[in-house]
Amino acid sequence: MELTGNQAKEYRFELILKLREEGKTQKAISLLTQCSQSWVSQVLKRYKTMGASGLKVKGKAKGKASKLTKAELLSLKERLLEGALHHGFETDNWSRERIAELIKKQFGQNYHVSHMSKLMQKIGFSLQKPKTKSYRKEEQAAIKWKEEELPSLKKSE
Repeated sequence: MELTGNQAKEYRFELILKLREEGKTQKAISLLTQCSQSWVSQVLKRYKTMGASGLKVKGKAKGKASKLTKAELLSLKERLLEGALHHGFETDNWSRERIAELIKKQFGQNYHVSHMSKLMQKIGFSLQKPKTKSYRKEEQAAIKWKEEELPSLKKSE
């Protein structure tokens, strides 16, 4: 069985302590555990000051709670699905800035635009980049225009 994540870290902490109890130097322990000598020193220092509880991995921090409630997030999702045109924007594309503006207008909450990606993932949306080539454009008409109309518009030398 291979240990991963927090289990692997805690196992390495215990291994460092056992090797130290056996009289190994920090340099030898770092070579045996394949980590830096300064990290071994930090682990030993933490154990000395905090005891066994200092070697437990705390896990990932939860972060700050969302400013919007679950009901407001559902409402936001519905409003986004209505389209940007429906909410008074010039085009139907949603940008991070537009979404932040909509949230400010509808819910009275300020969100920084850099946080919009996380918020969109939370309600089930993913990043979509618009195609650079128009799907409405007729390829043959464009070629014809380039060959016939464009030369007449250029300045003659």
